[in-house]
Amino acid sequence: MTEAQEQRLHRLPVQVRPRSGEPTDSYIRRLAHANHLKPSYLHGFLTGSPNWFGKPRLERLAVLVGRPPELLERVLADASPPRRRRKPGPSPAPAKKTDKKELYWRIRHDAETEGLSTRALVRRHNVTWRTVRAALDGLEPRPRKPLPRRPTAIDPVQHLIDSMIESGHGRPRDIWVKLMDEHETSISYGTIRLYVQNQVPQCPHCGSSLPTNQVHPGHAPALD
Repeated sequence: MTEAQEQRLHRLPVQVRPRSGEPTDSYIRRLAHANHLKPSYLHGFLTGSPNWFGKPRLERLAVLVGRPPELLERVLADASPPRRRRKPGPSPAPAKKTDKKELYWRIRHDAETEGLSTRALVRRHNVTWRTVRAALDGLEPRPRKPLPRRPTAIDPVQHLIDSMIESGHGRPRDIWVKLMDEHETSISYGTIRLYVQNQVPQCPHCGSSLPTNQVHPGHAPALD
């Protein structure tokens, strides 16, 4: 967007005070509702580019709410740029973890060849006496429990997204808009698109262009 277009931005009629620690998307949704705008539209307008699903630009938001960008950067939880991390030096290679079957064999071997006691075997192999007992009894080690699945941003609204897909409205852009406008939920477009592609790999409606009936965020006569 050009400097001339930036200069045509004006404050929104209804102002909303940002809450300390509030995510930017939450503030945009409250601001949109107060001014009778769709949150998805205001979010798209604030990106300042054809990339409707990009990150809202803080300087554009600052103009619309009549507050300096520095204030928004301090107040909004995710507005400040991430701190640059120092490049870590080479870390030592992690110690190779002994396979449990091999560990049991070593315990039995030491007990048979050296006649070590249970206490000595516990100290040598840094294990519990139960592990030593199981190895000497010839038991097979228990298989490791599978790690629990890590929660994702999709989980709380997965049922909503699945319902949209089943009803034939499973285009990622439509899901993104519905979640923001109707369910007060902001999830990155990329995350939604990946989920839809995994659920419906052959879906013919999984494009990324904007709906034809939407006003392009870069052309916002109500706000310019």
